[in-house]
Amino acid sequence: MLLYKNNKYLPLLDIFVIIELLRICGIFGFIAKRKLSFSILTDLVFSLITFFSKKTFTVSTSGSSGMKQELQKKTYSSNKQNKQSKVEKIFSSVSHKYDLMNDIMSFGLHRTWKHELIKKIKIEEQDIILDLATGSGDLLELIKEKSNCICVAYDSNIKMMMQAKKKLKKQKIFYVNGMAENIPFKPNTFDFITLSFGLRNFTNIQKSLAEIKRVLKKRGKFYCLEFSEINNKSFRKIFDIYSKLIPIYGKLILNNEEAYSYLIQSIKEFPNQIQLTKKLLKAGFRTIEVFDVLDGIASIHVSEI
Repeated sequence: MLLYKNNKYLPLLDIFVIIELLRICGIFGFIAKRKLSFSILTDLVFSLITFFSKKTFTVSTSGSSGMKQELQKKTYSSNKQNKQSKVEKIFSSVSHKYDLMNDIMSFGLHRTWKHELIKKIKIEEQDIILDLATGSGDLLELIKEKSNCICVAYDSNIKMMMQAKKKLKKQKIFYVNGMAENIPFKPNTFDFITLSFGLRNFTNIQKSLAEIKRVLKKRGKFYCLEFSEINNKSFRKIFDIYSKLIPIYGKLILNNEEAYSYLIQSIKEFPNQIQLTKKLLKAGFRTIEVFDVLDGIASIHVSEI
């Protein structure tokens, strides 16, 4: 089912890759001298990249529609303690320019994806929402624009939470510092739990999902936006090329190549749409919908107890 029909939301990430390749070849400098506007450049390359993705958002009630059921190569990550320490160090080091880097890496599309996530939630003023891995507070900002409900920001990184507090200083939000594997709330507390681009950073994903299920009310829903597996092989190859550039951006903008090398590695190691659906079922969720974003570059899992 096509959820977004507007062509301007087709894979603009492809455009960014092409721009970078043109720059490397020396062509981009020629274009820049002519002060060619971005909108014109978009029109020029649009016809070259639309065939990579015919739909922006697709939906599956089973969690398997539109996805390749191929076995992924086994990856070996560092032990859980080392991962947690590394994640904390990385997010502390990039917190001051976190939003800027997100805009550059996703060409601003992450804001559209988060907006789509929040649009799916039917929020009422009496609802209580927990935003896990709240980061700089993007989701909470959108939630508060939609409803004056009770919101709890939850993150393991203090510096990231300080960025959220600055952004949302006019909003009444409760801030809690803690780990997703041990959420300090009683069972049946929250109507909704939201999470965007944070699940792959958790030390123990399966335990975190069990905790999310525990603190949700009966018939409560968990909304998760995360990177996933691209379905189209050609588009997948383009993203693989682009992903090699991201650590370079990290080095140029933040002098932090390590942080964005970790980002790419974490995306590669993260479960695809089907594998994450299986983890959610194992955690006790019964009804799961999966929405592919840009042919699977990311996906939205909506899970209900």
